[in-house]
Amino acid sequence: MIRRAFTAPPTWLLSGLAATLVAIPFGIAGSSGVAHADNGLSVTSTTTYAIDATSGVVHVLVEMSLRNTIPDEQKDGYTIQRYFAGFSLPAPVGATNPVAVSANGGHLTVTAVSVPNNTDFFLYDIAFASRLLFGQTRRITVTYDITGHPPRSDNPSRVNSAYAAFNAFGIGDDGRVTVRIVVPPGFTSDTFGDDAAVTSEDGNTVYTASDIDNPDEFGIFVSARKDEALIESKVSTDSGAEFRVRSWPGDTEWQRFVIARIKSGVPVLSDLIGQPWPIDEEVEVREAYTPYLYGYAGWFSASRNELEIGENLNPEVVLHELSHAWFNNGWFTERWLSEGFAQLYADDAVAVLGGAHVDPRPVESADPGRISLNAWGDPNFTQSSEEASAIEQYSYNASFSVVQQIADEIGDDRMRAVLDAVANDMTAYRGDGPAETFTSVTDWRRFLDLVEELGGAELAAGWIQQYVVTPTQLASLAQRTEARATYQQLVNAGGQWAPPVVVRENMAAWDFAEAEELIEAASKVLALRDELDGRAAELGATYPDGLEARYESSKENLEESTVALQEQIDNAEAVLAAVAAENRDDGFFGGIGLVGSDLMSTLDDAKSAFADGDHEAARSLASDVIEQVDDAARVGEQRTMFLIGGTLLLVGVAIVSRTLLRRR
Repeated sequence: MIRRAFTAPPTWLLSGLAATLVAIPFGIAGSSGVAHADNGLSVTSTTTYAIDATSGVVHVLVEMSLRNTIPDEQKDGYTIQRYFAGFSLPAPVGATNPVAVSANGGHLTVTAVSVPNNTDFFLYDIAFASRLLFGQTRRITVTYDITGHPPRSDNPSRVNSAYAAFNAFGIGDDGRVTVRIVVPPGFTSDTFGDDAAVTSEDGNTVYTASDIDNPDEFGIFVSARKDEALIESKVSTDSGAEFRVRSWPGDTEWQRFVIARIKSGVPVLSDLIGQPWPIDEEVEVREAYTPYLYGYAGWFSASRNELEIGENLNPEVVLHELSHAWFNNGWFTERWLSEGFAQLYADDAVAVLGGAHVDPRPVESADPGRISLNAWGDPNFTQSSEEASAIEQYSYNASFSVVQQIADEIGDDRMRAVLDAVANDMTAYRGDGPAETFTSVTDWRRFLDLVEELGGAELAAGWIQQYVVTPTQLASLAQRTEARATYQQLVNAGGQWAPPVVVRENMAAWDFAEAEELIEAASKVLALRDELDGRAAELGATYPDGLEARYESSKENLEESTVALQEQIDNAEAVLAAVAAENRDDGFFGGIGLVGSDLMSTLDDAKSAFADGDHEAARSLASDVIEQVDDAARVGEQRTMFLIGGTLLLVGVAIVSRTLLRRR
């Protein structure tokens, strides 16, 4: 991840290089005067820039052929000869050790001359050993060293044993100028500006631009790094985070500054975010100028655990890049989320450590770089610097603004809950149990779900609609609004019964058509549950908790829940029928038929079986009650007849007995 420097893109890369800085003193015999490069001096040159890692300088070799093309003039019997006494060669401020040598090995006088209103270049005035007359040619070799400027200077040239940054240019006539740049082994180089062919010579990487058409406008900015020459220190935080801080030789101020920010900043960031430092391996932090060349203050590679920070001593930049240990494409798919959160927590950490909050600038609708933040991808270095800079600056600021507004609305604690869900892959749509997890990164849709479901945000959708989504994504937001309203109705209707997994999964996947079909099916299940609640209340009994668990854990469809609830309702109907049967007036014979039966005990057993979900037992027991009640009258009649018959029999026996006794 990269940290944008909120300044205009660098304009110094190719500025101030024009060969028109060359001034060619010349004269007329017996007089003095000044002429310019296009006034008769033909120049052919090859300029070679060679990085010397051992000495920590860039050696410059300028090989020139200069020819006087101004013919002598005959006037009034006199011959007027126009000659050149020398020439002026532009060199970068800070260049040292100039040496000019003629073709025969003679040393020429070199004088440094400043250029008014130019702090980047000056002139070496080089005097010829003798006048350069018409038709004559001088071959001159000039050497000097580029030593660069100290860290944090306005001029971007830096030269040391680990890094070399400088402008390469040449002077001379159109089509007669060559520029060569020699980068030794061990260096990784980038070039900016005009094109050059790349070859390999004796292990060196050589950039060559030949026959340059317009030398006045030609320039290449070279940035070459040799990381093995950096000075390194090992750093550990109290939480166990490990770093290797590597700085340019001699820049101990940068090294001390970055180490201090790491030691104090990592614990603060971890506390604010609510997550431990997420990287187990050692993280390399390098001082580098390369990010500046692309208009950034630093960048972080989560895949390589490497962090590059520019030379400026800016605590917010260091903390921003450190926060990308959390906020990278392992957490978020969209760049605006990663950069917005990195800036939010860098700013908060600066404040905790005693600095001042820096709020985002107002987001202007007429900003020339305005885009939908979901369309903001990785930096596009093929765009014009003006276009790319406008987009980058707008997007960084707008991302910071959107994320900060959401964070302000929901508060620190709920934002930590949101980030915990992001870090641990937990769904936004929660059931009664632990949150389900899945292997995924968070895109803008899941982020919106999280801040609304866990954070309680009410304004986030509006900000995302205004600043984030592309025109083609607006329709999905409208569908989401409708689906969430229906989903909330299901939540309300469910009460203690949380929405089924399959519904919540489809809501989280933004498959709203499928979700709404499932919500309709779930609503029918809840209607059955309500019906069952009524039957259970009539019975004064409960029913199995497993019905709720089955409904909530449904992962494909709700058919099983529908069948199970209907079966439980049917059981309730059966037991209620038994209760109703037991409560009937059975009449005289029915009462006699039920003498000795224990219907209440059987009913209690049936209700217990209903509560346990033992469908077979509940129905069997209910059926027993109904059968006994239905058969009670017949049984009573039989019992009555049996009793009457028994009584008559006893009477008859008594009569016979009395007769026999009498007969005796």
